[in-house]
Amino acid sequence: MNHCRTLLLLALLSALPETKAAVLFEFDYSAGAEFLDPAAGPVRRAALEDAAATLGAVFAHDARIQLKVTSSNDSQGDLLASAFSEDPEVALDFFGFSPGIVQQKILTGVDANGTEADGGVDVNFGQPWDFDDQVSPDRFDFKATMIHEILHAIGFSSSIFEDGTDGFGTPPGEPGVWSTFDKFLAGPTGVSLIDDNYALNGPAWDSASTGGASPQAGLTFNGPNAMAANGGQPVGLYSPRRWEEGSSGSHLDDDNPALAGMVMLAATETGPYSRELSAIEKAILEDIGYTLASTTTPASASLTIQQSRSTITLTIAGTPGSYIIGTSTDMSNWKPLTTLTISQNGTTASYDLPLNTTSNKAEYFSASPQ
Repeated sequence: MNHCRTLLLLALLSALPETKAAVLFEFDYSAGAEFLDPAAGPVRRAALEDAAATLGAVFAHDARIQLKVTSSNDSQGDLLASAFSEDPEVALDFFGFSPGIVQQKILTGVDANGTEADGGVDVNFGQPWDFDDQVSPDRFDFKATMIHEILHAIGFSSSIFEDGTDGFGTPPGEPGVWSTFDKFLAGPTGVSLIDDNYALNGPAWDSASTGGASPQAGLTFNGPNAMAANGGQPVGLYSPRRWEEGSSGSHLDDDNPALAGMVMLAATETGPYSRELSAIEKAILEDIGYTLASTTTPASASLTIQQSRSTITLTIAGTPGSYIIGTSTDMSNWKPLTTLTISQNGTTASYDLPLNTTSNKAEYFSASPQ
């Protein structure tokens, strides 16, 4: 009489270890008295750190950014909050586009100012803030505002002053030093304002910087990713008829209804506000050099096993993707057996393993996303 070995079959779904890159923000509160208030301080700090973590998860970069926090309590002031990046030193003979220290550190890992803070955040607590996720209609959304401001610090900002000069006072028409964002600054037709010699077109700047509402007038952003996300057209930037220092050219256009509700508009109102970047805003970040985290759901599947008198059938069902079927006799040392692919939702994939082959010596089977 022939005897066949009885197999102990165990189906395992083996998930691959998932490592997620993110930009982590660390805050120095020593100069932010309102953040250190014994009663209100913990809530304020927790809200800032939660907003920063939400933003940091957008990026597929590993970096730690140190921001110095300052604060005030001015009920008469118009400013809600602000944030900035420190600027790296550049050679006297350098002309072109230079990222801030925060952006440079995220993209290259180079910490250009060593132990000093990479940038800063300032908040005016004289304004009515709401720090949780159920924002009252008569209060400002603190977390949304912090996401907005920290985006400025990571590079969503122009470095051009009202008169067209750069940070070193270089006038239009001469080679200057500009932010990475400025590389894609254009007029309403999408023609870049800074030429291949890094000189700003003065007349075009004067016309567009206070030109009014897009898409017919004003400044635009002509990065290829941003234009693709905007139906092939340059994206309108805030260009009010009267220049607003710190707002003009560094925000999406509040006066263009097509951009309503986006995070990077120049002004905000009380009540809940967007905390999620639009496709256009994400595309702008890609244009200025960032790689963003994927929003694709990781592949996952269940593995089932059926044994007949002569065959073991391994079947997977789950999300589309390729899965490695592994075998083991001790659940420690796994060897690949085959690869199965689920082509679309609602389908399965199977593999028949004859009992009379040497490969059936495995007692355990697993499926792992490839």
